[in-house]
Amino acid sequence: MKSLRLIIFASIAISPSVVIAKMSVSEEYNFYSIYPYSKAEILSSLNENTPISTNGEKFHGHAYSYVKWNFRWKYTKNSCWITSANTTVETKYTLPKLGTDVGDVNEIWNQWYPNLVLHEKGHHKFAIQIAQKIENSILKMEPESKCNVLEKKANAIGDKLISELDTLNSGYDQRTNHGETEGASLFSYL
Repeated sequence: MKSLRLIIFASIAISPSVVIAKMSVSEEYNFYSIYPYSKAEILSSLNENTPISTNGEKFHGHAYSYVKWNFRWKYTKNSCWITSANTTVETKYTLPKLGTDVGDVNEIWNQWYPNLVLHEKGHHKFAIQIAQKIENSILKMEPESKCNVLEKKANAIGDKLISELDTLNSGYDQRTNHGETEGASLFSYL
């Protein structure tokens, strides 16, 4: 038994492939207030107060995720390899906040709003998936003879996967019609 422990310890101590990954995730919520006093005023209040607009089209919720990465390497003789890769996902949500307490408004809000939040959280999940892919891909990189080559290749991996995140988010909005198929369209409740 002792010899087995020594062999395991020795293989860990001399192995250059021991790598570490760590992800940091944060979510921030920014709210804009609306004050509808009837069922008929909900949509107009949202449209008047939303700060979210793309190409003249107004949206009631939004999630923006920023993914960044860093890594460390070790160099000995003619070999440079990755020893750790860390990612950070920062998601900022912009969502409405109901500022009135009216029966039929609350009823509609309580049916619709959780679905809007769920849709925006879907975008956040994609950012986490991409961050994990960045970490895993960088950690699996083969050693290079020069660290600047390793660094360029690692950053190219991250940049390519960030482009994939944009594609995932666009496809998600197209498939769900910006959350409509998930119940995030207010029209379904009015």
